[in-house]
Amino acid sequence: MNSHAKPPHDARTRPAFEKILIGPVMVFGEMITGGHYLEVLRLGKQMTVGHHAAPSYWQLHTQNVTEAAGFRSAFYRGFFPWGLIQCVKGVPVLFVQHESNYQLQRMGMAPQTSETVSGFMGGTAQAIFVCPFQKVKVSVVACEQLNTLSPWLAIRNVVTRNGVTSLYDGILPMCMRRSLDWGIRFAVSSEVKNMFVESKRRQGLSTDLTPWELIGCGLVGGACSASTHPIDNVITNSQKPLKPGARRDILAVVKRMYKESGVRAFTRGWDIKIIDNAYHMAWMYGIGTIVYESMRSAMYDKEH
Repeated sequence: MNSHAKPPHDARTRPAFEKILIGPVMVFGEMITGGHYLEVLRLGKQMTVGHHAAPSYWQLHTQNVTEAAGFRSAFYRGFFPWGLIQCVKGVPVLFVQHESNYQLQRMGMAPQTSETVSGFMGGTAQAIFVCPFQKVKVSVVACEQLNTLSPWLAIRNVVTRNGVTSLYDGILPMCMRRSLDWGIRFAVSSEVKNMFVESKRRQGLSTDLTPWELIGCGLVGGACSASTHPIDNVITNSQKPLKPGARRDILAVVKRMYKESGVRAFTRGWDIKIIDNAYHMAWMYGIGTIVYESMRSAMYDKEH
């Protein structure tokens, strides 16, 4: 059986442009297989106001199915086109993380440290890139009327009501959250990967990880990154539809959240966020690494 030769780690003649393609493809795969609906249910929890308990996930699901007139429509509510467009959030994060990690290690930074720092950089790049799409997506999920409009009309509606700058509502907490989130994801996933490698080395086995082991690394890293969830709730509450003139800066949003719902405002949806992040990172770190290494090996074979 033919197999691709594995290129040496230092066999690099150009930036890993494949990552620009792999990122969106991984996000698309994750979202159409349940990731998008997990986010819809989480947003329903996060946008709940009041000191009482938020609706259960089953209640939110039933409400979505009723409003969308069917499970399939509910499952992909807000996905076409906003979730689909949001797949571009995969464009910057893997490429920026990979390239900054490479450059930082060339400068002499320890691999584990560079993995974390490059994760921060990839997350920040993603936040700047994706914020406008997230703003419109939150508005669409929150308002059934917007969900019936064409993409252009929905954007125009949001901009007309709130101004062009509203597309970057929540950008500061989003940069904070996504930089911390991806820093944690890559740091923990890398640490788990190193544990697997060291365990195999002690047993005298090949240090190459199996696909399931790589996916497992992503699952653990993604689950741990959900520790940033309170910041995510601040972002959602700064982007959701509010009364005209309502302040959306971090301090005002945090004060309003605490006044309306107390501590619950910052913890709602945390459980499903753990599942969502773990599933997302299984695709981005696990399957994404498998696809990248396969592409890299295939191109190395072709060149040699």
